[in-house]
Amino acid sequence: MKKRFVFTKKLKTISYVLMLIGLITGILAYMADTHRFWTNILFSNYMFLLLALGAAFWMSLQYIAEAGWSAAFKRVPEAISCYLGPAFLFMILLVFIGLKFVYPWAAPEKHIPDFAKYPDFKEILEIKAPYLNKNFFIIRTLIFFIVWFLTTGLLRKFSKKEDADKAGALKWFEKSRFFSKVYIFAFALTFIFAGFDYLMSLEPFWYSTLFSIKELISGFFHASALIILIVYFLHKKGYFPFMNSSHWHDFSKYLFMGSILFAYAWYFQYMLIWYGNIPEEGEHYFLRRFHFSQFLFTLNIVINFMIPFLVLLPNKLAKNPKVLLIMAITILTGFVLDVYLSVFPPLVHTFAGMSEGHIHPVFGLYEIGILLGFIGLFMFVMFKNMAKRKHILPINHPYIEESLLHHNAH
Repeated sequence: MKKRFVFTKKLKTISYVLMLIGLITGILAYMADTHRFWTNILFSNYMFLLLALGAAFWMSLQYIAEAGWSAAFKRVPEAISCYLGPAFLFMILLVFIGLKFVYPWAAPEKHIPDFAKYPDFKEILEIKAPYLNKNFFIIRTLIFFIVWFLTTGLLRKFSKKEDADKAGALKWFEKSRFFSKVYIFAFALTFIFAGFDYLMSLEPFWYSTLFSIKELISGFFHASALIILIVYFLHKKGYFPFMNSSHWHDFSKYLFMGSILFAYAWYFQYMLIWYGNIPEEGEHYFLRRFHFSQFLFTLNIVINFMIPFLVLLPNKLAKNPKVLLIMAITILTGFVLDVYLSVFPPLVHTFAGMSEGHIHPVFGLYEIGILLGFIGLFMFVMFKNMAKRKHILPINHPYIEESLLHHNAH
């Protein structure tokens, strides 16, 4: 078995090429349509930010539950969580430069045609101004990232201490276990507001008490799919030769359970708002179903719930690594679609050549190119941090032997 992960020249080249594609596409998008450029920055950066936070959440659950089977794979969520650094830089750029191009409350005249003719809109924004204003938005963003940096940073620090201190490994494991509880509490508390800020405030006249809960579940669910995808890649490269059907089966449970939780949150938000029939709430779904794309609206729940639920229901399929690979890719595609349906529908009327009342899905070269750039950046950050560790396995982890010899009777 390979002891240390090697960030190969081939992987570096792929990440560099993707980042270059993203840079060139981003420049072209900025020159052609500034609104569309910043919309794509929010779209792509938010996705990888949520995956980084969701991966840390997944890792924290393993500590709290004292799960032995997953001990060997904790390098993966640790490396994914390192994307918080680039995510912060892009979010700061968005807040200081692109805020008025993305968020209607920051510059309503840019987003709402004839804004002056709608006194009700102006009144609502004035009522929400104590919360939705640039200075407080910046302060909240700084608080969010400081909390996330501190908590995830401590988990990685204790993991490194555990690797270096064999005699005191159990002490560092207990510290990791305690601060995992701190992280989950801090993540849940801060992301409730982060979800409101980064996505829900794209529609400042809409509100939902379930929105951030759905986003929390989405982060955990889709990060689980990403972890499986990376573990599969590393396994094929010879890093986890000990893996057997029991490991894959336990991984599959997170996708199966996650799909149910996602559908639960998605359905109850939709059902309560649609049944309530309050115009301010119903407009969110009315826009996406009838003015944007009925097909994409339906496809979202099909990809994120129906397909993984039905495919992973039989144990035989749930133990098959190739099936899990396909499901992980499918679910991550569903994640892109889910975030797309949150970000683009309320903003596409500001793009060149569109008018309010006539919107349609926009996913062209700008969206693809910038997304590829973020994928390249994410790959580079993740693999570079993974390569810094002396051993791909947490050799002093109290449950490492249980993980290597994991087998269950299912």
